[in-house]
Amino acid sequence: MPPVTQPSYQQLQARVAELEALLTEREDIAQANNKLLGQLVDSSLANVFAADRKMRLVAINRTARETFQRLRGFVPQIGDYIPQFLANQPDIMGRLAPVWPRLLAGEAFIDTISLGPPDDLRHYVIRYNPLRDEQQRIQGGYMFAYDITERVAEQERLRQTEEALRQSQKMEAVGQLTGGIAHDFNNLLGSMLGALELAEQRLGQQRYFDTARMLDVGKHNALRAASLVQRLLAFSRQQTLLAQPVDVQLLVADMNDLIRSSIDSHIDFQDLTQAGLWSICIDPQQLENALLNLCINARDAMPLGGTLRIGCENAELDKDQASSMDLPSGQFLHIRVDDTGIGMSKDIMQRALDPFFTTKPMGQGTGLGLSMVYGFVRQSGGQLRIDSTPGQGTTVHLYLPRDESITPPAPCVAPEEILEKPQHRPYRIMLVEDQATMRLVLSEVLQELGHEVQVCEDGLSAFNALREGPLPDLLITDVGLPGGIDGQQLAGAYRSLASEAPVILITGYDITSSVASSLPAGPTEVLCKPFELKALAQRIDRLLGVNAYLR
Repeated sequence: MPPVTQPSYQQLQARVAELEALLTEREDIAQANNKLLGQLVDSSLANVFAADRKMRLVAINRTARETFQRLRGFVPQIGDYIPQFLANQPDIMGRLAPVWPRLLAGEAFIDTISLGPPDDLRHYVIRYNPLRDEQQRIQGGYMFAYDITERVAEQERLRQTEEALRQSQKMEAVGQLTGGIAHDFNNLLGSMLGALELAEQRLGQQRYFDTARMLDVGKHNALRAASLVQRLLAFSRQQTLLAQPVDVQLLVADMNDLIRSSIDSHIDFQDLTQAGLWSICIDPQQLENALLNLCINARDAMPLGGTLRIGCENAELDKDQASSMDLPSGQFLHIRVDDTGIGMSKDIMQRALDPFFTTKPMGQGTGLGLSMVYGFVRQSGGQLRIDSTPGQGTTVHLYLPRDESITPPAPCVAPEEILEKPQHRPYRIMLVEDQATMRLVLSEVLQELGHEVQVCEDGLSAFNALREGPLPDLLITDVGLPGGIDGQQLAGAYRSLASEAPVILITGYDITSSVASSLPAGPTEVLCKPFELKALAQRIDRLLGVNAYLR
């Protein structure tokens, strides 16, 4: 075996120098890499912070320093104690305090927060992570905060634009209803005037049975007119509602007068919806809007007359059926809107759901109706399909998922008639109404019920009467009053003197609007003009705990 040759001293020195150069090169690369990473973090759009276990700042990037300087007027420094420099920034400290223990426990998570004054909120998405050393021991925490204020503002602008489009489409439909509504009202008013004139004649002839019959005709037509106004108000108002369980048969039944007013007299409307079918969870007003738009489209497709039908049925979709409609398998309510109109060609049918596409003449449609119905149905978890044959008609199919979470409320049942008027102590009631005829009628009714009535013509005189006392047991007031004080303000003043005082608000607008929402808590009833006098008596009984119904 040949002898092993030991390296010379010079060779060892050269090898050591080589290794040192390699080590230096790696250290330079590492330093350069760290410097580059530092520059990248410093220039990041994110606000970057890091703190040790004692909540002392160990790192902050340039974006975060500039953000603090711009929005808070100071710049945190490395080594600063976070609770100390945030002592005058309670909105930030209040958000940080609950998350710090989670970081020290090793949890990584994402949060979305809003900071700043209400008129200048800034919105952030924050990624929290524990800060670990080489042995993976937790030494603190760090966070990347991304300012998404502009994104939130853009989403809000988009939401407002969509809402404006939706309301525009609603108002277009309301505009198209005007002719039919005017026609129906002229008929109703004509029959009311005729019935009242006949009643006056029959009364002079002492034909009391015929007088009562004519008065009943006038009352019936007045109620029909009131119902039509309420449907129109409910349909046209601009309000975003939450989805709720809906019985489509009841919803369409409520829409019948509105639909008949929107179509021509030579079109036969048939409501084929059925009771007892599955309910759906949906925004009822948007569904009304969708169905009415489909009915108006059907009307325009039948210029020479025809038949319009709305029907519904339960539909159990298996996997293949649901997949063909881009839906999950399951239970759906299938709503059909059929017409016997001119129909659509395949080319038009393929474009029918495109926004702004319309076959109507200029100025007679925006082309948004079907596209917005489609968008609403898809957002509600359903699907819309169109079948159409030129010259034979069109069917629009809506598939909406069954709601099984809540049992639909039972229909309201009229209170049982009481044959004899029970005795009760007279209550003191303040009536505030600016219309002389209505004031006279209501005052007579309240006295007939056995109550003591204090009548005021405007909000200011009623307000002064409340201050002077004695306080009434019940306030009945119109919402729209002259005198500088409206009904809601008057009710608020009444409640400030007696916190649980009962109030009945009377309004000429939609009864479902939140006219009482701004009042302090307390028993409140809302009556929408016009109303039956018995309804007023029932509201009084409910609030005062008596059973004196008007006969």
